[in-house]
Amino acid sequence: MGLLDHLEELRRCIMNCVYALILGMIISIPFMRDILNILTAPLAKMDVNPDTYLVVPEVMGGFKVAVSLAFWSGLLLASPFIVFFVARFVFPGLHRHEKRMVSKASVAAVLLFFLGAALGYFGTVERALQALIFGIHEWLGTRSDWIYLTSYIAFTLKLVLGFGLAFQLPIVLLMLGFSGLVDSDTLKTSRKQVFVGLLIMAMLLTPPEPMSQIIMASALYLLYEICLVLIRAHEKRHG
Repeated sequence: MGLLDHLEELRRCIMNCVYALILGMIISIPFMRDILNILTAPLAKMDVNPDTYLVVPEVMGGFKVAVSLAFWSGLLLASPFIVFFVARFVFPGLHRHEKRMVSKASVAAVLLFFLGAALGYFGTVERALQALIFGIHEWLGTRSDWIYLTSYIAFTLKLVLGFGLAFQLPIVLLMLGFSGLVDSDTLKTSRKQVFVGLLIMAMLLTPPEPMSQIIMASALYLLYEICLVLIRAHEKRHG
């Protein structure tokens, strides 16, 4: 295809992704209250009443919360379709075996995203809230009677999505390994540097709370070791 044809295909890919996002947002709107209950459940587990502890003191606060919930919920619902549209855009420029690899990677990317998001929600949100909202106040001798609902939603969603995005790294590593751009020997000798790099990345993607950072870095390092085994097996089959 010529340059204009490529640009037209790119435009279609972007528009399809936007349509998927909008549709996901529309689908999520009737379940806004349920989504909000899920996000505030960690507070309830700590014997804190979300209805009184989370406040909206701004006139536009409720609207901001609704838009934020709709956007991120819609993005979660649309992510499998967005991955499909992006993969389909890339397909014409790939060989047959590369198309099969990208197809499998697309499915794995969606599964890993939700796995990471689930780990972020179930494994770290409550610990991070306990440390940052309550633990530090107990240490300082101060108290927190309420916080902004918009701030709480942003904190929770960023943490969950940070885990989801971080779990895309193994897909990138596998693609590089299966394409021959990196080999298992290099990955094996780079373990220490990789773990330090993962800790630094966890510090950037999570709140300033050590447990969340350790959980993310440890989970990603485990996935790194799994990728190393898969790449080594791939090398033996095609060596």
